[in-house]
Amino acid sequence: MPTCPRCGSPANPATLTGSRTTTRHLPICNPCGTDEALRDHTGQPPIPPTDWPINR
Repeated sequence: MPTCPRCGSPANPATLTGSRTTTRHLPICNPCGTDEALRDHTGQPPIPPTDWPINR
């Protein structure tokens, strides 16, 4: 099973989503996609891929 590049957790390939960063082509897991959507909704900037993997 692949790992999410954003958090390092195992990721189901069938449920990967695109990151909201400027490099939207990077597939990330659903929990990270939700986190990025919530950050966007609350006006917080996305965590840049240079700071991945992040600790949860």
